[in-house]
Amino acid sequence: MSLYHVIFKKKFGTISIKPLIKYVVILIAVYIPIAAIAFTSNLLTKTDKNAAILLSAHAFSDYDYWAPPFGFLGSYPAWTWYFNARGEKIDYFFAATKADFMNVLTDPKYQSIVLVGHGSYNMWRATDDQVANYDIEAMQGKFQKKEGEWFQLSCADPDFSPVHIGELVMAKKNVYHYNGPAGSLDFILDALTAFRHIKKYNVMEK
Repeated sequence: MSLYHVIFKKKFGTISIKPLIKYVVILIAVYIPIAAIAFTSNLLTKTDKNAAILLSAHAFSDYDYWAPPFGFLGSYPAWTWYFNARGEKIDYFFAATKADFMNVLTDPKYQSIVLVGHGSYNMWRATDDQVANYDIEAMQGKFQKKEGEWFQLSCADPDFSPVHIGELVMAKKNVYHYNGPAGSLDFILDALTAFRHIKKYNVMEK
């Protein structure tokens, strides 16, 4: 059976893939110019401040290396414009590890941090290991607190401390997280709307 037949002729039950191909082509045709504009915006943003976006590959199983590319494609235009408008360039970390987080923590050029993956009120699960409050506390005096924003796109169930992990990193209370359990829909909404959804859950007083 030819590839042409599978794509344009074959039906799976009562469903044909042909209409789906049309929508995918339209989506790609719309996405590429938007992503190109975002790329140009990031390229032309003159600043010494960066936002680090750490995408964990610990998603549905231990090492879901397909998850970060999908997270990148879905979030790139909106998040690029969001941080560029605030005078920050963006750096994506694919399959981000605990070492990646620690490097971002101690590098003064990174003033905003976005964490995507599993987590809780006091922890974020990197690809290889978890990062928790006690890891940040052990680094006190070895980094300057960040002046930008912290976005944690993970669950935010209460854990072992009333102090949110982001509060230990940020100089100001620009710490945004969900209020309890979160799922894929929450991430999709924030990827497409540049964090408008998660900001509704900000429980900290400015």
